[in-house]
Amino acid sequence: MRNTPRTIMALVLALAMLLGCAAMAEVADGTYTGTGTGNHGDVVVETTFEGGAITSVVVTEQVENPDVAGKALTDIPAAIVANNAWNVDTVTGATVTSTAIETAVQQAIEAAGGSPADFEMAAAEAAEGETIHLTCDTVVCGAGASGMAAALSSQQNGAKTILVEKAANIGGVSIIAGGPMGIDSKDQQEAGVAGTFTIQEVWRDWMDYNCWLCDGTLFYNLFKDSGRTVDWLEENGMQFNFMGNEQAAHEGGFPTYHIYADQENKMGEYLALLDSFTAAGGEYYLETAAYELKAENDAITGVKCRRADGTILDIDCTSVCLCTGGFAANTDMVEAEVGFHLETFTTGTQTGDGARMSQAIGAGKGKTIQQLHGVTSFSGIQTGSGMDDIAKAIYIPNCIWVNTRGSRFCPEDLNYDTALSSNSTFNQGEYYYAIISQEMAGKLQEGGAQVYGIDTEVRYEPTVPLFSITEGWTGFVDALEDGCAKGIVFKADTAEELAEAMGVNADMLAATIRDYNACCEKGFDELLGKDPKYLTSLGDRGYYAVKARPMSLGAIGGVLVNSNLQVIKEDGTVITGLFAAGNDVAEFYNNSYPLIEGVSLGSAFNGGRMIGEQAAALAKK
Repeated sequence: MRNTPRTIMALVLALAMLLGCAAMAEVADGTYTGTGTGNHGDVVVETTFEGGAITSVVVTEQVENPDVAGKALTDIPAAIVANNAWNVDTVTGATVTSTAIETAVQQAIEAAGGSPADFEMAAAEAAEGETIHLTCDTVVCGAGASGMAAALSSQQNGAKTILVEKAANIGGVSIIAGGPMGIDSKDQQEAGVAGTFTIQEVWRDWMDYNCWLCDGTLFYNLFKDSGRTVDWLEENGMQFNFMGNEQAAHEGGFPTYHIYADQENKMGEYLALLDSFTAAGGEYYLETAAYELKAENDAITGVKCRRADGTILDIDCTSVCLCTGGFAANTDMVEAEVGFHLETFTTGTQTGDGARMSQAIGAGKGKTIQQLHGVTSFSGIQTGSGMDDIAKAIYIPNCIWVNTRGSRFCPEDLNYDTALSSNSTFNQGEYYYAIISQEMAGKLQEGGAQVYGIDTEVRYEPTVPLFSITEGWTGFVDALEDGCAKGIVFKADTAEELAEAMGVNADMLAATIRDYNACCEKGFDELLGKDPKYLTSLGDRGYYAVKARPMSLGAIGGVLVNSNLQVIKEDGTVITGLFAAGNDVAEFYNNSYPLIEGVSLGSAFNGGRMIGEQAAALAKK
């Protein structure tokens, strides 16, 4: 039968009635545009109505990460049309993008003269689902870097392995990362770097940097074979380019950094590992969340998982590898550990499952840290995208940073080291301010950072400069003015008026600006030692202050492990068959992001490989 518009509408109506979805509503036919806020900016959606029903939803503009949000960008519009309702289930792991599309469709409904309430599905009760019993040797919970490495390692070493992932995609927050560290990889050999430094030298530098407030044996165990792990990943389809060091602040440090070869398609790197895993006989389930560990006499006997359709997988096994990504998406847990809300990178699935499940069977509470890394504004645009115009005022080293007391607290060129800049700002509390003059804003808009002699970009990840050196910052002043309207930027003629708007001590802020201007006149920052080339006077009137905050790449830890990544009780008793790696573990850190580039992702890949091997060895006993 030929599908005419009339027959299509009849099918949509029949489907809506069959599924109990929204009925036809009073809206004007036509196509209407709505906008929602995604992770990286606006998501623009065109929604078409015919005969009182939604017949088309098309995302026309978006700048989302395709690896994280790709499924939401295709599946959410299709589900809205199929159900004739905007409130469809969000895609796990892409909640922000899903919600942005739904918000845009609601706007379109209102623009067409209708009410979003007329296009709502009734909330469905969670289905109990059937229980399916499975048996294997190893279950890996989480398919990020540590989980993929653990699953592949376990399967290749002879253990029947099942990989479960809560999200609709593999990769987790590891896709946001740049790449792992490695020592003496084949790539380093080709670059002539292998052999110029040793694991012992890196280890000592690490321990000194962390003031010996970490598990040094675990660090050594993780990275002694890190070069071989990079080689192993490449043998299994993942490819890297050896960078050495990325950040200018780390020039002269240990050249350990290997970045994903295809920075535009990081998902492809993980799909290559998945292919190797399935080729070796591995089995995996997406949209499947592990929720309960089974154990007897301090030994693992299995794990229970819930699929998106409500089906329960009750899996008997000898080992479980916890690779659930930490707790960045658990805002209550983050605030409990930090003391205030901290903006943290997450795909929405990192909710502390590893810590919760392990502690429920008697494991201890592991160390937790925030991987403080970078700073951002309150614009809502995800850090590191290079799209936050307001934040450029924070990144440029010619500004001044002041705390809520109105005082400077670090040299602003510290922003070239995104770990130390975040550490210093986190120490001030939930937020601080970056101040530039209105004259500076105008010149930056016209000519870019080169106007002030800046020849080095601040980069949050390898391919994303946070401001342009050579081009004018088009729209910069408009963005600041828009920020003023939103209450996240403050503008004033005098220092005292600016202080009042910011809510800080007027005398202190006026003195801070006056003293800084004097340092600029002398060409020497006698208080904090900022590089003289970044000393630009703010003048005696006309200022912008951008409200700023520290960022975290992840809320890490909560699972207590020993130096071999075996999960343990508070008294050190090993829970046989239970392992953890990646962001579930913080024991080898002190309290912040590491200065050696690639350590975080390197620990995930190396740790995953380690626990996969141990799980397979246990299965053979």
